[in-house]
Amino acid sequence: MQKANKIFINIHGHRQANNIQEWVMMNLMAKDYPPEDIENGYYSVGYHPYNVGKVDDEDTLKKVRLSTENLNVFAIGEIGLDKSIEAPLEHQMRVFESQVEIAEFADLPVILHVVKAFNELVEFMKVHKPVVPMIIHGYNGSSQMAETLLNSGFLLSFGEAIAKEHSKIVESLLTVPVDKLFFETDEGDLDIREIYHFAAEVKGISLDHLRVQIYENARTHLTRFADLF
Repeated sequence: MQKANKIFINIHGHRQANNIQEWVMMNLMAKDYPPEDIENGYYSVGYHPYNVGKVDDEDTLKKVRLSTENLNVFAIGEIGLDKSIEAPLEHQMRVFESQVEIAEFADLPVILHVVKAFNELVEFMKVHKPVVPMIIHGYNGSSQMAETLLNSGFLLSFGEAIAKEHSKIVESLLTVPVDKLFFETDEGDLDIREIYHFAAEVKGISLDHLRVQIYENARTHLTRFADLF
């Protein structure tokens, strides 16, 4: 493993690291667990909202629970709420709540997929007060909503949208303190190092400063990541 000041943390990707400086947590749908290469990478595993109503809840949640026993699984996710799909929100919420309970039992962070349901997520935090880190991946909302989410206890991860000159995303990135940030490639084409470069320019800080801070964020919020060093 590279030294801390050489690592670019990629909190959410769909492929293995493509350079020696990258550390990536790959997303894996629970229905596909375990992959053949489970011992050759680091994963988040979750029952995605897209699959709600298409797979058996009990069997899929059992896979999520089982995955936490593998030390290469670093988070539960991506899980969450999505109002753009047909699955009833009530069903999605039941599945979501069950997985947050699994995450808390395993002391693992949660990677969140949220579409048009930030208000419901904020209300969930008020009512349930989860004690594990809750990380919203691929954030692309307003700076006002970013502030609300931060005040509710969420962490935010940004992807390649920050490189596309969307003023809303840039304003949101400026709103988020560096100790509440993560970055990701998701399914995009940009190298994680390019995303860090754009973010450092937006934040007006050095690339090295940003890189080391995100490393420290990973050590703080990803329990099993800290055990690697």
